[in-house]
Amino acid sequence: MSRESDWAVFEKACEITASAVRGTMNGSDGQQPSFVADVFRSIHEALKAAADEMPNKDAKAGF
Repeated sequence: MSRESDWAVFEKACEITASAVRGTMNGSDGQQPSFVADVFRSIHEALKAAADEMPNKDAKAGF
């Protein structure tokens, strides 16, 4: 994965993580920071896997 696409995947993972955990980090009864880290890791790995499965933009069509 190129540096540009890796950075885009990282930024999207940050956005999705922020949206997913919004409201769970409030006060003493909120989730632990490790929860956010686990959510981020899961999202980032899933996005990287999806990006790796996408065809190369320079590849020719199969027909």
